[in-house]
Amino acid sequence: MKQIILSILVILISVSATAQTLSLKEAKELALKYNPDLLAQEEATKSSKNGLWQSYLNLIPSANLTGSYAKFNDPRTIGLESADDSKSYGYSITQPVFNGGKIWLGARIANDVYKISKESLNNKTLSTVADVESKYFTVLENKNLFEISQKDLQSSQSNVEIAQVRYDSGSLSKAELLQFQSELASKEVSLIQRENLYEISLLELANFLQIDKVEELAEIPIEIHQPTLDLLSSKSLAELDEMIEEIINIGEDSNPTLKISEISIRTNKKSLLMAGGNFLPSVNLQYSNNWSKYDFQEDYNESGQLGVNLSVPIFPLVNNGLEVAKANHNLKQSKYSFESASDAIKLSLQSSLINLVASAKTVKSSKLAMEYSMETYEQMQERFTLGVITANDLLSVEVMFTSAQNQYTSSFYNFLRAKSTLQLLMGTSDSQVLEDIISN
Repeated sequence: MKQIILSILVILISVSATAQTLSLKEAKELALKYNPDLLAQEEATKSSKNGLWQSYLNLIPSANLTGSYAKFNDPRTIGLESADDSKSYGYSITQPVFNGGKIWLGARIANDVYKISKESLNNKTLSTVADVESKYFTVLENKNLFEISQKDLQSSQSNVEIAQVRYDSGSLSKAELLQFQSELASKEVSLIQRENLYEISLLELANFLQIDKVEELAEIPIEIHQPTLDLLSSKSLAELDEMIEEIINIGEDSNPTLKISEISIRTNKKSLLMAGGNFLPSVNLQYSNNWSKYDFQEDYNESGQLGVNLSVPIFPLVNNGLEVAKANHNLKQSKYSFESASDAIKLSLQSSLINLVASAKTVKSSKLAMEYSMETYEQMQERFTLGVITANDLLSVEVMFTSAQNQYTSSFYNFLRAKSTLQLLMGTSDSQVLEDIISN
């Protein structure tokens, strides 16, 4: 019976621990739901959409209702009658016919503003996902480095115990024993630093996700990425031309920054046309109807009016000309900015891909280095126990092994960050898009 209860408790504890584990997918969902910067951009997009609808309403007729009541201090003589007060009400309808294209172009510019806001939201969404991934990878990296430091400390403690036995037997000098003890103290300091970095990275991730605390993160096994690592590490820089071309094509179509620059050019073209429209006349159609009466009258007098308002700009022409020149300069500036942004993003895409390949190669090399150094350390540890080598020999190999483990861990997470950065520049959060390009 006790064994059954114990088994149930173990299962419950395991389920509880699993429930507290946060996966990368869940972290992304939390960030997309609660991140303040992203929520602020969503509200800005909604605001620009309202502005778009407001601009469309300027294209339809506008109507106004009027009404008045006047009480005279002294009676007024109207014809043969005397009036103490008067009442009137009415309405007017105005339909813009032509205003130099300002209303229509204004609506199209508002549409461009809305498109820019949507692309800004897309960019903020992509950058939020990339930030989550980066912070998530940093936590896992610091955790693994902390665990390596723990194992390194345990190994150092074992070496001190062995050194103490050899010192007591007279086969090891006091200086060599002190070397091991000093190394142990240094490892304790290193462990404290690693733990501190791990805890801080957990707090940063929790703050970014707008949650109280992150208990545990789901690990990312390297085996999942091993096929991609193998493909990339086998490629030479000369074989990247085709991949670079595909990635640049996707980036040109999907990168939000480039899209915003393209829309800005179209917006400035419309602004130039609008500035030129200042030289053209404005035509508005207006219809009004009014009813009025004095207190001595039984019925209201009705009066209606249909008219066309025509306005031709004459002065100041210089201001209008300067407005056209200003709009023309803004258009040229937006074109140059687009060229600059396009070149910068193409260069960044190429650099990111090369960095991704280099990261994959580094993971492969550092893994081999770790395996060789581990085998060497195990052999040297046995030889030290037998008294064949000195303390310096063992300590130097121990440092090499620890360094190799740290390098392998950091290189793997640097690879994941490089992949995330490349996807951000491509304008996609779907990792399969990049995987397909790599596998082709």
